Amino acid sequence: MNFVKIYKAANLSEAHFIKGLLQSEGVEVATLGKGLTVAIGELPLDVAQVDMYVKLNNKEIAKSIIKKYEENVKVDHLKSWKCDKCDIVNPSTFEICWKCNS
Repeated sequence: MNFVKIYKAANLSEAHFIKGLLQSEGVEVATLGKGLTVAIGELPLDVAQVDMYVKLNNKEIAKSIIKKYEENVKVDHLKSWKCDKCDIVNPSTFEICWKCNS
């Protein structure tokens, strides 16, 4: 059966996470490039990306799953919070206010 490239994960961690999402829905996944991460200190960062492949007949369901994943990542990334002490808006990744440290 033919495999088609469905996604280029930024790194091995993202590839494993997406692979788990796909496999939980019964989609078989193959990866290419994960072996290069051991040489990351010597290679450009884009080499650490992992190509992900699914069987042609699973392409549409895989696209749907990945689309939901990307939407959730974007939403989480866009969330910010306002400090109760100084009213400064902080990125969602900050646990402590960058201005007043509260």
